[in-house]
Amino acid sequence: MTPKWTSALAAVIALALNGISPPSSAAESMDTAAAHQVYSHGAKADYLAGYHMQNKLTANCSACHPTDAVSDSQSEIDKNCTACHGTYDALGKKDHAAGKTISVHAGHLSIDSCTTCHGGHEASFSYCNNCHVFDMPMKFGRQKIAYEPQDLSIYKDAVPNRTEKADFVIVGGGGAGMAAAIDAARNGLNVVMLEKMPIIGGSSLLSTGGMNVAGSKQQKEAGFKDSPEIFVKDTLKVGKGTNDKVLLSTLAQQSNSALEWFEAMGGHLDLDHGVYGGCTVPRMHYTKSGGIGRYMVATMKPVLEKSGADVRVNSQVVRIEHNASGRVTGVLVKGKNTGLYRIEAPTVLLATGSYANNSQLVSKYHPEFFGMVTSAQPGSHGDGIYLGQEVGANVTHLERVQVHPNIASGTSLMITLAMRTNGGILINNQGKRFFNDNAPRNELGAAMLKQPAQKVWLIYDDGVVAKRPKVHQGYVKLGVVVEADTPEALAQKLGLPEAAFAQTMKRYAEFVKNGKDEDFGRKELPEPLNKGKLYAIDVVPAVGGTLGGLRTDARTHVLNQRGEVIPGLLAAGEVVGEWHGDDRYGGNAVAGNIVFGRIAAQEAEKAVAKQP
Repeated sequence: MTPKWTSALAAVIALALNGISPPSSAAESMDTAAAHQVYSHGAKADYLAGYHMQNKLTANCSACHPTDAVSDSQSEIDKNCTACHGTYDALGKKDHAAGKTISVHAGHLSIDSCTTCHGGHEASFSYCNNCHVFDMPMKFGRQKIAYEPQDLSIYKDAVPNRTEKADFVIVGGGGAGMAAAIDAARNGLNVVMLEKMPIIGGSSLLSTGGMNVAGSKQQKEAGFKDSPEIFVKDTLKVGKGTNDKVLLSTLAQQSNSALEWFEAMGGHLDLDHGVYGGCTVPRMHYTKSGGIGRYMVATMKPVLEKSGADVRVNSQVVRIEHNASGRVTGVLVKGKNTGLYRIEAPTVLLATGSYANNSQLVSKYHPEFFGMVTSAQPGSHGDGIYLGQEVGANVTHLERVQVHPNIASGTSLMITLAMRTNGGILINNQGKRFFNDNAPRNELGAAMLKQPAQKVWLIYDDGVVAKRPKVHQGYVKLGVVVEADTPEALAQKLGLPEAAFAQTMKRYAEFVKNGKDEDFGRKELPEPLNKGKLYAIDVVPAVGGTLGGLRTDARTHVLNQRGEVIPGLLAAGEVVGEWHGDDRYGGNAVAGNIVFGRIAAQEAEKAVAKQP
């Protein structure tokens, strides 16, 4: 960045050339003159900094910038923002007090920085609208700015401006990355976690279902017998038997210790008694506070901050560094404000998530999915796959793309599968059921695409709401729920044939009473859907996640084409292929993030111990 005095001097010269007397005092007055000259007129005056200058809300650049250097996180700017405008928590309370149903300052994301949405010298935008379609006018920008995948090959020969050192570099700040960072930093490693987005949490933040665990205290107290072996068997059934059995066995065996680890840091999960389609016992653990993703990130984030890990947002890894023998030696990072720099480390973990938001890559294998919305976070571009490939990683089954059947129409809002596992059904625009409502996601998504006009509604009642009240209240708040007192009244609101829909509901209630679904063979029939009010959400299938990726062993080591370990390179979370098979068992991803993130931390500790 150009020093203040240089910018100020240039501004003073410009003022003099225009016949304006320069300020008589020293640097601070020169800084004031420079700021007013640059940001009070012209294109830069259109942004937030210009507004502050024109309206004399700030006297100079230092009102926002305490130093000449701007960090990638921009936290020093955020502090000055909150000093004037109040904290995010205070602003959220102010919004609610003003009667605002939706507050950007009190959402489900881990946003706690003003600069996530507001740009002083660039267009501001609403981060929420990457998934939602809220009416959020931005005075100094647009309601939405899309995050597009970047071509990382342009950095193949790039030269860093500086070099740092660390014990463990984690690429990606979602659930797996956070778990790895917490454990490694707690055990004394110098950890740097790099997240390319302006907030941490990744797609974990958007998870609404729960965490699958076998043999938990909650299961035992409820009288359900479960084991890692049964867990593996159920997951293989959902994944069509194509899962990596070694990875799956590791997940199942360590799922309960992952839950205990999370609860030891202050979290608590309850057992959802609903059973995922075709599985044996209830094992999804959820939070009564609402979506599990928000809750888990909110619980883990303060622990991460206290662990001593160096967490950097707006920091994209663009290249994996390696030596002549193929050992990974670090990463090349592109900081939003600090430019390109290298971090040398004996171990690098790729925890970059899926490629579900890379429509070009998804449609390469599934042209029929082109233009389909996704429920993944906006930065899910598959960066880790490219980075791994460049150092010889074996990439498998990129054609395995999961279609999520429960996305609120017109949005990217994922409706939790718990609304179905706890009793909800799906009907088409003829007012009829058309498939096993509790079938695995890919099967159900494919069936939805075949319905007339591809119109489908999720139907549930107060009996289902009683099991997930907070989640339901959230959907009502977001305006995606239609309610009525009777099937006929609901059909009228939805534009469905009243008699046909009423008959569907009556017939389904009989199936529940008799314990047998004679139409589609649904085995789990927990609710007759005749308790209290009826509710409907217009849902569409969407790309919910991707199941292919880097090949690893059970200790998270990335393997090359010959099945050999690439020294120094680990991977965990959605960037890893094979463990979900052809379809993902809902609740496994949350558990897997913690299980494999913690294993990666253990491997990083071993690598440091071997250092001379």
